[in-house]
Amino acid sequence: MRDIIFTAIILCGTYSLDFHKRTRNILIVSGAITIILTWLHYVFISDLLKLFSFLSFFFFNMFIAVFMIRHIARSKQVTLTIIINSINGYLLIGILGAVLLAMTEIMQNFFFHINTEAINFAGDAAAGFHDYLYFSFVTLTTLGYGDITPVSAFAKSLTIVIAIAGQLYLTILVAMLVGKYLSSTIERS
Repeated sequence: MRDIIFTAIILCGTYSLDFHKRTRNILIVSGAITIILTWLHYVFISDLLKLFSFLSFFFFNMFIAVFMIRHIARSKQVTLTIIINSINGYLLIGILGAVLLAMTEIMQNFFFHINTEAINFAGDAAAGFHDYLYFSFVTLTTLGYGDITPVSAFAKSLTIVIAIAGQLYLTILVAMLVGKYLSSTIERS
């Protein structure tokens, strides 16, 4: 299910904004590489391939998120498209956090041969991507239920970054949108 969602995010992200032709071509090529890497790990089971798949997905979505936020910042008025892009930007930050958390586990095992978990999940079941996604959004929104906790130093640092990114995004976004709305109403008066 995760890979279907990844593929849908990649396809929607490529066509979500009005990109220049060169930028769209870069997105199409990088999106195709990301989709291929995402589905290749079913044929070749490898932690390295899985890591490259996550890295490719991370950078693709980071690129989309930056362009989305830049589009919001450069807009003159608050429109439905701007509001939808604002929501999508927040959701992408949560997904990026989940991808980084999943990569933390893979990198610890593959590069550093550390077999301890980076994140402690409640219950005995093996952690899936949905758990990383859940933890990322609980952290991003600063809910902090405490049922999933970071264990390694890198996971703890990453959790702090996710929490701060969520709060900064919301405060800056609200300030920008309110400023744009007020300036457009003053111009109309």
